[in-house]
Amino acid sequence: MTIKDLLELPGLGLTVAAGRDGIDVSIRWAHISELQDPTPWLSGGELLLTTGMDLQGSPPAQRAYIGRLVKAKVAGLGFGVGFDFDTVPPVLVKAAEREGLAVLEVPYPVPFIAITEAVSSHLTRDRLKDAQMSVEVHERLASLVTDGSGPADVLDEVVELAPGWAMLFDLRGDILASAGSPGVEAPDGDEVWKGLPPGLTERAGPSTAAESGPRGAQVALAVSAGRRHEAVLVYGKDRRLDQRDRIVVHHAVTVLGLLLTSRRAVIEAERRVTGDVLSEAFAGRLTGADLARRLELVGFPPGSGLTALVFEEPHPNDGQAIEELAWLVDASLGRRTRAARTVVIAGRVAALVASSDPEDLALVVSEEVGQGVQGSKVRVGVGETVSPSTIRQSYLSGLFALRAAPHDRTVATQRDLGSYGFLLSAQPRPVLEGYVRSVLGALIDRDEDRSSDLVESVNAFIEAGGRWEQGADVLGVHRHTLRYRVRQAEELLGRDLSSAEDRLEVWLALKASEILAE
Repeated sequence: MTIKDLLELPGLGLTVAAGRDGIDVSIRWAHISELQDPTPWLSGGELLLTTGMDLQGSPPAQRAYIGRLVKAKVAGLGFGVGFDFDTVPPVLVKAAEREGLAVLEVPYPVPFIAITEAVSSHLTRDRLKDAQMSVEVHERLASLVTDGSGPADVLDEVVELAPGWAMLFDLRGDILASAGSPGVEAPDGDEVWKGLPPGLTERAGPSTAAESGPRGAQVALAVSAGRRHEAVLVYGKDRRLDQRDRIVVHHAVTVLGLLLTSRRAVIEAERRVTGDVLSEAFAGRLTGADLARRLELVGFPPGSGLTALVFEEPHPNDGQAIEELAWLVDASLGRRTRAARTVVIAGRVAALVASSDPEDLALVVSEEVGQGVQGSKVRVGVGETVSPSTIRQSYLSGLFALRAAPHDRTVATQRDLGSYGFLLSAQPRPVLEGYVRSVLGALIDRDEDRSSDLVESVNAFIEAGGRWEQGADVLGVHRHTLRYRVRQAEELLGRDLSSAEDRLEVWLALKASEILAE
């Protein structure tokens, strides 16, 4: 209900004394007060009714009174005449006119209770009307879910219920669906997307944004599936949005969320099935013809060359962040190749793809995914391209390329493997196990028997280039502690780690043990 609506009600005889430009303001409630400062008991949007009992003979008090009401964001002022004032005081009228506050003159025969009852009755009817409208809109939009409709059908229904235009964006700004009423000219989608606050696409960001201007008004709402923002719905028209528009848009967001959640559930089910296959294959428990057959069942062409891509999450201990990365990688790969599946394994996201240029694919996906994790750099290791029956080899080569490459390198490839490449390509697993046992067996046994950290200490010492201070810093111990542990290890190994030859052999055994641990 607006002040204009109240003026049009028969029997009240209200007239505008000041602030005619403010009569389109909505009234939230009507309140009566004769206090000089009623604002502590106001919350905004009220039509305040008074006879000015406490405002006689004091122009400064009257001006201050209007200032306080404007600051409290009241909808308007109803001034009852015939009590202390025959007309609304000129000073008060002038102050209200300057502030744009609507002031209504209430005739003496009209009791304030008649106005409060009129406002209350009108607001009650409005709420009932909104409730009925909400049910109608909900039923029409909800029926689309049971009919198996998609997002485009929902947007068509939106602009039929609330004439205007609507666009549904994914989190990259691509339009998933759009619709417009006949004769309505929709703005350019790229411009709409650029004008949205970035927080709408973020998990912890705002869920709503609105703006209005000479070209009309629009509202943008995040569409959530589960606990994450999945898309953004933007609705607009060439004039101010009304209550019906808002009801339609909010119900549309709910229905779109249900549709996207259903789609997400299907994708998650597919990921669980393919994830089990990939996990077993990457771990080496599924190989040969059985693996090739299962890969064919989950969408990989028979006989095609396959490549593992290993993505490193910037926050590997954050399970939710890793899951979010998996979704981003899955979506990015899905836009570029049909033969791609992902799985979360050991705090990383591993993908298997059939691509003619996996390095270029890895670079593009890494850059795109990095934008989705709040600008963090996402590194990726590209494994060697192998036959479907031996994808563990590709996974290991991608993983260790990532480990061996400089940290500032976004895409690590086979060229970065170094000694890992020799160990991976030249030796079968039983040979590697025998080599590690023959070189490091005494240290491994001592660590198991006494819970010591000799293997880790030797590794830190060698990785630090034989420098005690740097090696101790990595372990978080004093350099004398590291020196003592290395001397123990040398006695058990029967080797001198100051010797380049002995150090190289132990170092290769440590690298081989890393491969065996995956």
